Amino acid sequence: MQFSFDNQQQTIMGVAIADRQCCRCVRDAMLFNVYEDWRPTVSDVQRAAQEAQDAASRANRKFKEEFQ
Repeated sequence: MQFSFDNQQQTIMGVAIADRQCCRCVRDAMLFNVYEDWRPTVSDVQRAAQEAQDAASRANRKFKEEFQ
């Protein structure tokens, strides 16, 4: 499958990513590697999106713990 993304629908290779910031981060990280001839799979996109969302959740939780 060819690497594709839709900024309006916030999808990468058909995988929807609800958080706009996470979607852009995953897209950009993957694009840098695609330029180096990496061919991601749908499961690569799913795993990257999950890791980005988990990291964002941990960061938000840590921020709230520290400043609230």
